[in-house]
Amino acid sequence: MLQWNKKGIFVLTFQERSSKSKLDLRIERYHLHGVGVRFQRAINTSGEFEPGLPDTLVIHFTAGSNLASSVDVLTSPENKVSAHFAVGRNGDIVQMMPTNLIAWHAGRSNYMGRSGYNRYSIGIELDNAGQLEKRDDGLFKSWFGKSYSANEVVTAVHRNQQTPTHWHKYTDEQLLRTFDLCKVLIEHHAITTIVGHDEIAPKRKVDPGPAFPLDEFRAALLGGATTNL
Repeated sequence: MLQWNKKGIFVLTFQERSSKSKLDLRIERYHLHGVGVRFQRAINTSGEFEPGLPDTLVIHFTAGSNLASSVDVLTSPENKVSAHFAVGRNGDIVQMMPTNLIAWHAGRSNYMGRSGYNRYSIGIELDNAGQLEKRDDGLFKSWFGKSYSANEVVTAVHRNQQTPTHWHKYTDEQLLRTFDLCKVLIEHHAITTIVGHDEIAPKRKVDPGPAFPLDEFRAALLGGATTNL
């Protein structure tokens, strides 16, 4: 069984890492290979990373209705955005940018004395509706109009907020696959940092939100203390 904390949020442990997260992904020439992986090329890039980079993974949610539509947005040149990977709710992965090229996922961003995190990071988008609004009928509505039942929702306090709000849950398959993806990227690149978009752009962004176990990912993949248990 996968473990969940008292808020109903998935928690990765070192035991989960060894017993549940079996790595079947590999990177060759900056392209990811493995079961359930496909490539759909994004156009918007600022060219190659400088030597020694990327060293950071930035976790996002798509705030979209499904993987395919979000990938279409991220690969469309006129949208002025792009990312390296998107992870579906069934664990499928779409790579949109080779990992040696800079994508446009971070926007205006500052963290630990750095600004402009596109230059330093690989962007990973998870198919997730994001923050939800509770309706009078007990369902939860997304900004694009789709409704979700209570068992698909986490109610928790965002790290940059003070009151509980409602968030679309990530699936077990999605989280384990994202864990695998982070692991292979750490092994292939000089990754030293994993951050949420809401940490590098706290005044603008709320993704990946409190439904994503960011502290547990960092502890399992990079070492360090976990919080929010």
